[in-house]
Amino acid sequence: MTIIGKKSLASYLKIFLDLVFFGGLIIFIGLPFFLKWYVNILKSSYHENYYFLIVFLYFTGFFALYLFHEVRKVFKTLNRKNPFMMDNVISLKRISICCFIISFAYIIKIFFYNSILTMIITMIFIIGGLFIIVMAEVFKQAVEYKEENDLTI
Repeated sequence: MTIIGKKSLASYLKIFLDLVFFGGLIIFIGLPFFLKWYVNILKSSYHENYYFLIVFLYFTGFFALYLFHEVRKVFKTLNRKNPFMMDNVISLKRISICCFIISFAYIIKIFFYNSILTMIITMIFIIGGLFIIVMAEVFKQAVEYKEENDLTI
């Protein structure tokens, strides 16, 4: 099995990302319904924090959906076997910004409604954002080398 191109691992991952994106969009739209259902199942202190949670989940959900949208764009270029382009560098930078915004939101959540999972997710998004910034720079250098190489041939 090939890694990039048609009928490759990247194409199957793109299909999976499409499903996750559209599933996330459905959850984003139905968030008040799903959160009330969840709160009623737990019958705990979530009732007092419902409005904080709805605002928090809409805020982070918006940036998570935008993050997935940008990842889908990157995978689209992988399927065309053209990953080293400036659009991917821009997409990777946007993904890192989304990671940092989401981690900042989780840092705020730590002060209002802390849990171990909140701290873990915060660290994951901080590390992910840093990693993606490095990858964006690697892609940028690869694009520059590719453009330089294309001019010499």
